[in-house]
Amino acid sequence: MRGAQAMNGAVKRERPERRGRRWRRAVLGTLALAAIASPAIASGCVAGFDPPSLVSGLRVFAVVADKPYAKRGDQVTFRIHYQDGLGGPEGGSRPVSVYWFGGCENPVGDDYYGCYAQLEGIASEIEAWVERGDPTVPLPDLNGVRPGFGDTYTITISDDILAGRKPPATGGPAFGSAFVFFVACTGELGLVEDQGTGRAGTFPVACFSGGRRLGPDSFVPGYTQIYAFEDGRANANPEMKGLTLDGEPLPEDFADIPTVQRCPVSAEARREAGCSAEDPFVECDAYELDAIVDPDTVAESDPSAQHQTLKEIVWVDYFADLGDLDGGIKLVSDANEGYIRDHAVAWIPPAEPGVATITAVLRDARGGSSVVQRRIRVE
Repeated sequence: MRGAQAMNGAVKRERPERRGRRWRRAVLGTLALAAIASPAIASGCVAGFDPPSLVSGLRVFAVVADKPYAKRGDQVTFRIHYQDGLGGPEGGSRPVSVYWFGGCENPVGDDYYGCYAQLEGIASEIEAWVERGDPTVPLPDLNGVRPGFGDTYTITISDDILAGRKPPATGGPAFGSAFVFFVACTGELGLVEDQGTGRAGTFPVACFSGGRRLGPDSFVPGYTQIYAFEDGRANANPEMKGLTLDGEPLPEDFADIPTVQRCPVSAEARREAGCSAEDPFVECDAYELDAIVDPDTVAESDPSAQHQTLKEIVWVDYFADLGDLDGGIKLVSDANEGYIRDHAVAWIPPAEPGVATITAVLRDARGGSSVVQRRIRVE
């Protein structure tokens, strides 16, 4: 699994423990595969917890690179897509600061935690940078790492990223990779003491407010990875043109957003466990949400497939900060079958009035992605 990775989820195979300061394992990746196993709230027998598709805290949906596969010397620009859902419909969103750290190429083992030796030596410089009070002022490269601030960040792939790289034993061209780390924080960034155990340990910076360390609903660290191949192969981001509600395109202009009626089933009743619990998708009017994609261009041929012609696997993740989704992930393109027409999900409005934000993330299995957000008024 590759792409943007958030540090809270999937576990890869264990490696020997590393000495010194360690950074926490990252896992936002494409986020989609973990959602396959998530329970749908449509069943009256579901467990009483919020589904992964509900945005109730700080959520990083994707980090979209304009070149998911790059070439030597290319500039690659990243844009982070996130939402703070902790404030709720009346509390409003909190200010979110995003920090970046790039410059690690071809780490030991081609794993993100191979970058830690390069990153761990700049922790004090990071703290001094933040304490200046204006992180928008750029820092020079520190131990080969270039800090950045804001919703976008650009790196340059080195000319020698493929130097000394050999083709993998399993076949295919030689490749190199570049890692970029990001931190999204709703408070102030600060250092933490090393409390880490295991392969990656604890991330050396955390998010604080009033001296209190904030949790994962307020602080999301992670990374994204860019590949460069010897044969120069490219990968375009899958394109999503918008979203529809019951077949009608959802407008971008806030003044034109549609209005739906609220669902009287309370949030508490929707999370009740047991087969006797009422099913909100039966009790309430459900609306169909669907991503608008071009079936002829949504998936490229996969050059990694040997001796056969396969398409990229492409899927869409749906998220909502109000209301509930009947599942959160749909396959859009299968490697063998190609485009799959039915990739809509059902959404029911919340019990209280407000403005719901619907987010869809279209992803391919080679690190490409695109993000669309639309809003629906609930009365």
